[in-house]
Amino acid sequence: MIDLGFNSAKLVIYNVKDDDSFDVYQQEGVKVRLGEGLDKKDLLEKKPMLRAIDTLKIFREIIQLNPIKSVLPIATSAVREAGNRNDFVSSVFKETGFNFKVLSEREEALYSYVGAIKSLHIPDTLFFDIGGGSLEIVHAERFKIKKVISLPLGSLRLTNQFDGKKGRLTSKNLKNLHRHVWDLLPSKKDLGLGKDTKLVGVGGALRALARYEQRLSGYPLDKIHNYKISHKSLDSTVDKLSKMKSDDISKISVIGSSRAETIVAGSCVINTLMEKYGFSNLHISNHGLREGALSIFLEDPKMYDDGNITAEQIRKIIGLGTQQKTSPEKQDLLNNLYSMQLISKRERNILDYAEKNISEKSSYSNPQSVFYSIMDEDLSLDHTDHLVLGLSLVHARHSKTSDWLFSRYKTILSEQDKVSMKKISVLLILRKILDRTKSKAELKLHGSRIVEFVVTPSRSTQTFLLKDALRKFEAMFDVKVILSTRPYPGSSHSVILEL
Repeated sequence: MIDLGFNSAKLVIYNVKDDDSFDVYQQEGVKVRLGEGLDKKDLLEKKPMLRAIDTLKIFREIIQLNPIKSVLPIATSAVREAGNRNDFVSSVFKETGFNFKVLSEREEALYSYVGAIKSLHIPDTLFFDIGGGSLEIVHAERFKIKKVISLPLGSLRLTNQFDGKKGRLTSKNLKNLHRHVWDLLPSKKDLGLGKDTKLVGVGGALRALARYEQRLSGYPLDKIHNYKISHKSLDSTVDKLSKMKSDDISKISVIGSSRAETIVAGSCVINTLMEKYGFSNLHISNHGLREGALSIFLEDPKMYDDGNITAEQIRKIIGLGTQQKTSPEKQDLLNNLYSMQLISKRERNILDYAEKNISEKSSYSNPQSVFYSIMDEDLSLDHTDHLVLGLSLVHARHSKTSDWLFSRYKTILSEQDKVSMKKISVLLILRKILDRTKSKAELKLHGSRIVEFVVTPSRSTQTFLLKDALRKFEAMFDVKVILSTRPYPGSSHSVILEL
């Protein structure tokens, strides 16, 4: 994927798997400032165009060094708005061989929405993507698109408009910028936001803000995806940054020189958006435009070329109705545990996620490798549940390692999280034994504290391991366990075994 934006050009090489899932293999980014001067004459200027073409030539050489099957070049607001866009696109093709798809406002917004929500699975959202030149907004209810808006509120564009060439936005200019953004944003009523709507955002400025906020607060987990930032915290961060010159901001390692000039304007847009619509928290996705565009291309190359993506296709790509299903036996076991109030709804969800998505991680020999591999994934779980999931799989292998890891993240974990970790780990061990021996199990509750595990064993069932796992279950859940076996599913004849 090549993403040519208002401020930067990015090359991301993805490794696409047989099931069309993908992960990043290599990525490069260059600040080309293609949109510089665009607002004066509605034309791309010569120097920015040359910078962009030179960067694309470098990208071409990187691509030639790798076994790339498909190259998808996309351009957004700077090229889209330029009166000389056709000349520029032709020049790029002549100089580099890249045939750019210039995204419409709707395409850019929806592609970005798909990329973000596919990885978060939040049904009712006000989604935004803040780039260098524009702000895309998508309102969705139950994953159905209700409204798509694109506004000229990109961070570089607003910096050029309000900075005044003094190295930072003055207090007066910042107030003018706030008023400008407020006036351009549609009203909450016009958007039709409901009480369950959550705010989800993507964009380089937002990610930099989140990293800075994490550093200021001493957040122990180095992860941006599905991080939540409060309006109060964001407001405080914006206040700090607005009093600093761009040279000083560039020295903040988590922001860097590439974002130093534009982050104040970008953060002001985000802060104003939260203020106007009354959101107290903001969910951040690490996925957006590029991931959405690639997902759409993999689903249907013709749909990608035409740009005519429907609401039903969006729902399909996000994964609704097509996710890997937990087997009925596993689902019944989880349902029984939940109905018996042995696990909470939250614990059930974490277990369900473990069953569906990351069983292969348990084959890793090093418990820490299991943990870091899981934490490196961008899951739809929030950070606390994500940690509990990773720690549970480690605890099933090596309790001392899980206790050490737990202590590293204790500022964002609770004692109840530790209990959940231990409960889930016991159930994962039990589930693993049943899976590997191809045995089936169902639960029966006798009174309030006696649980009968009725197992239909296969020839390879490891009875000793099963009994050991059930003894751990007894201790963890504070119940009396009865183990009985029957020769085949549905048989009324069973034999009770001693633990």
